[in-house]
Amino acid sequence: MTVPSLASMLSESVIAAATATLGPADFAPQVRRSEHADFQANGILATARTLRRSPRDLATAVVAALASDGLLTAAQVAGPGFVNLHLRDRVLLAQLAARLTDPRLVIPTPEAGVTTVIDYSQPNIAKEMHVGHLRSTIIGDALVRILEHLGGTVVRRNHVGDWGTQFGMLIQYRLEHPDTPAAASKAQTVSDLAALYRQARIAFDADAAFAERARRRVVALQGGDPETLAAWRDFVAESTRYFTEVYDRLGVRLTAADAVGESAYNDALPDVANDLEQSGVAVVSDGALCVFFDDLCGPDGEPTPLIVRKRDGGFGYAATDLAAVRQRVADLGADRMLYVVDARQAMHFRMVFETARRAGWLPSAVDAVHVAFGTVLGPDGRPFKRLSGNRRTTLRNLIIYPGPRCLTDPRKG
Repeated sequence: MTVPSLASMLSESVIAAATATLGPADFAPQVRRSEHADFQANGILATARTLRRSPRDLATAVVAALASDGLLTAAQVAGPGFVNLHLRDRVLLAQLAARLTDPRLVIPTPEAGVTTVIDYSQPNIAKEMHVGHLRSTIIGDALVRILEHLGGTVVRRNHVGDWGTQFGMLIQYRLEHPDTPAAASKAQTVSDLAALYRQARIAFDADAAFAERARRRVVALQGGDPETLAAWRDFVAESTRYFTEVYDRLGVRLTAADAVGESAYNDALPDVANDLEQSGVAVVSDGALCVFFDDLCGPDGEPTPLIVRKRDGGFGYAATDLAAVRQRVADLGADRMLYVVDARQAMHFRMVFETARRAGWLPSAVDAVHVAFGTVLGPDGRPFKRLSGNRRTTLRNLIIYPGPRCLTDPRKG
């Protein structure tokens, strides 16, 4: 059931009155809410100029024709030729009754035929979720619901962090320290994996030889080494169970089926790199494949590139995000892509979007938008880490132990 709006009903009534008074004329009243009446009809001034007549005289004639209209208690000429419109109570009550039977509350569907891919939540495998993931999840899910209610087709994408250097660290450390409690447990929880990550991180930062072995383990993972893949699958299975539990508690629409992690694009990464290099969009610099930008420089004044392929042959976030852009446009038919990620990633997404446009993977007709939000800060003015003193700032503890927090201005990150 479609319920016509009061403005559209009044617009038709004013046009009918003007036609009865003036005969056929190019008249398009602009009916708007008014502080002087329920609504006000404009547009008579423009018609009066065309007809070379007094706008007040035309407005008076229209008001006279409206006097018998069943919608109004009164219609008055105001100013040089505006018409103030006062509705009958029964008209308002009828409109209210009609809206109560309309599940859409007269909300139109301007998004019909538009496909939007929304990338949100983006937790990391083998790590506990924190407040940044909470904010991305809630903001992203709100956008999903709004665009769906407006008639759009929405594709949810949870770009889970399930690939990269951290997995080289985790897997290598577990293989080298099988007796560590967090590594030895066959039924590892996310808390166990988080403990394992902290131990691996310490070793990675302190031992250059271990760091090199961890980096080689990343290449092995990307190359499909069976032993490495088996360990990685263990991490993914437990983390997926944990994420699902959190999403169910929050009541959001994300499901395990919406999780398309970085690993899903692994097979496409060599083609992404080759296409960018062959087209001249990316060039080899110091052994790495990079995309440069004239207006982006670091604090030292040197150009800041987007690194597509590292010197060791591994791929980072840039390559994965570019593969995702290409797939979302070409395969999912995205008309719009929204990335709900905190403001600190603004430069990264700017470079990714620009690179994709240069490569022809992101046509001008497709919008790519970084939906930025600020970070939650601790008393020291820095973003919360997963550990703050002896208290974990995980999603679970933020729900159980809520307290005042300082929010940054999202425009400043």
